[in-house]
Amino acid sequence: MFVVNFKLDFKKIFLVCILVAAIVATIIEFGNNGSKVVNSNVDHNYDFVLTEDNYTSVLKQIHENIDVNIGKTIKMTGFVFRMPDFKENYFVCGRNTIVNNEDTVAGFLCEYADAKKLIDNEWTEITGVIIKGEYNGAMPIIKIGNMTKVTAPANTFVNN
Repeated sequence: MFVVNFKLDFKKIFLVCILVAAIVATIIEFGNNGSKVVNSNVDHNYDFVLTEDNYTSVLKQIHENIDVNIGKTIKMTGFVFRMPDFKENYFVCGRNTIVNNEDTVAGFLCEYADAKKLIDNEWTEITGVIIKGEYNGAMPIIKIGNMTKVTAPANTFVNN
């Protein structure tokens, strides 16, 4: 017969559990490339959810800090807009805004496998991941994960 006799030190076990919980909490809090999520939003499944009120500020923030935002998720609604020199799988998901008393389109360049099937000015809700790409210089591009056709909002303009 083999007998093992050992003592449990509950104080040490408790301290180890607290330490493990602190490490797990730190990993969860800072697990997104070492940075905390910048924007608080209604839909907590995404790092950025663009609305009429935050549209231009989030657009500016992401364009000015491309590298920090690579890999973050985004959700937005806008219309399909293309320039003649876009690649076949590129389009802009944009909204109208007024800049210097001029109506202009502001949005994100998007990469989507079926972009050629989209109709110009068609309204969509997209979700995707921010990547770094090139179009007349480095810029953030949304690699689309999901797209849904939607009805245009009552106000197609966003605040500047």
